[in-house]
Amino acid sequence: MRKKFLFCTLILLSFVFPAFPWQIEPFQKEKFPPGWENQTILNIVFIPLGYQKKDSFKKDVFLIITYLKNTPPFNQFKGFRFYILSIASKEKNILFKKSQNFPYLEVRNDLISGIKNELNYPYKLVVLDKQINISAAEVSNAKATSIIILGRNSYGRKNRLAKAFLHELGHSLGLREENPGSSQPIIFGPPNCAPDKETAKKWWGNLTKEIDGVGYFKIPSGNKTFIKPTRSSIMNNPFKSSGYGPVNERYLCQELKIPVTLYFVTEKK
Repeated sequence: MRKKFLFCTLILLSFVFPAFPWQIEPFQKEKFPPGWENQTILNIVFIPLGYQKKDSFKKDVFLIITYLKNTPPFNQFKGFRFYILSIASKEKNILFKKSQNFPYLEVRNDLISGIKNELNYPYKLVVLDKQINISAAEVSNAKATSIIILGRNSYGRKNRLAKAFLHELGHSLGLREENPGSSQPIIFGPPNCAPDKETAKKWWGNLTKEIDGVGYFKIPSGNKTFIKPTRSSIMNNPFKSSGYGPVNERYLCQELKIPVTLYFVTEKK
């Protein structure tokens, strides 16, 4: 199975054409907890490309959301808002353009800005595309609008689609690649991919003394070697790991303002 875990830059196109009609609606009616206005909000907007049946798309979205809400530390996060973006097929061909350059999909700027104005918050645009076999996400953060592309046909079993989404969402929230099999050179950076052991000690050295499994593990990439905090994690191979690992989870908690004591149940030494 061919799968690319890549960093990408969101390509925004500006045209002189008039705005195209589209509709955005909540995927599920959710009861917001008291004080939700003071929490970090993470809007996730799903759009289908190449799906013949709307029910099939909704089943994929439901599965992704279910996995997401059951994966630490997101199982303690109450700020998710999920939406479906509806656009006529002929207009999708104008608003979304295939490209020969990575990330192989260009999105019109007026659509990106229009959704942000509608939601009044930044968001993650998740493109579930049945016409491509690659997946990618911009390395970004929780406060920025960015795009996640999931090549649906790369994942025969639906749980693999959900796991791939968790990997790409990690990138979209700021986590770095840990997979030595990545087709692109690994770009080091905090919080989880250090250029050397000394830097890694500064970034997560305190957790190596407190939590089993946290250490300094090599990531070979071309003629270079980087350091990651755990042997396996969703940011390494999402299909062989059930979690992000303590260092990545701590970062996600900080990014989404989740109190660390709510979720951190990893066995201590």
